[in-house]
Amino acid sequence: MKLLAVDTAFETCSVALSLAGDVHLRFEHAPRGHAALLLPWVQELLAGAGVALADLDAVAFNRGPGSFTSLRIGIGVVQGLAWGADLPVAPVSSLQCTAQAALAGAREQGGTISGDCVVAMDARMGEVFAARFECVEGWMTPAGAEKVCAPADAAAMLQGGDAAVGNGFDRYPALQSAAEGRAAAPGAWPDAGVIAALAERWLAENAALPAEQAQPVYLRDKVADKPGEGSRSGQR
Repeated sequence: MKLLAVDTAFETCSVALSLAGDVHLRFEHAPRGHAALLLPWVQELLAGAGVALADLDAVAFNRGPGSFTSLRIGIGVVQGLAWGADLPVAPVSSLQCTAQAALAGAREQGGTISGDCVVAMDARMGEVFAARFECVEGWMTPAGAEKVCAPADAAAMLQGGDAAVGNGFDRYPALQSAAEGRAAAPGAWPDAGVIAALAERWLAENAALPAEQAQPVYLRDKVADKPGEGSRSGQR
């Protein structure tokens, strides 16, 4: 397949062009740089490969959960590109992508993550986005619902030999303690190259969606309120 993939869910930003499994990637830790980076990277990757946007099969995107602002930026770009080129879209979970990226990174670097894991990504406001995944034939597969919760609740999701994945295990004491003695990848982030791989797998079993169905998953119903306080602090 020929896929363009976009990720803006958290503090990193990445774009990948996957052509029959040959992946060209741009990736940067840029907490406030998503809007400036995305379109130039898309243009650079397409021009470098000599491929027109309309020649692709679909646009894959990180649908969240993640930062309210950065998800809106990414999905806005995805919708514009897909509408303009009459392409369908394919959604990928940010947490599943982070789990798969941690597994892939461990294999490349001889790391210790080889199986099931819990992903906990900083959701700000003293909470994390969390989910548990089982490794099935080399693919991280959901083993429960995604949720936004207190760090202690995410720590309680760990079972047996589960690895601890995501920056929540670096930023919150309750999760730092839970990760002790476990295989861990607190520095794992979503990666557009991994999104492309997961999207291709998803498209093998599901019909691609029209551009207007490229929608974010926030998990928080009130993205502008602190938990329990109702104050309008804003999630960034």
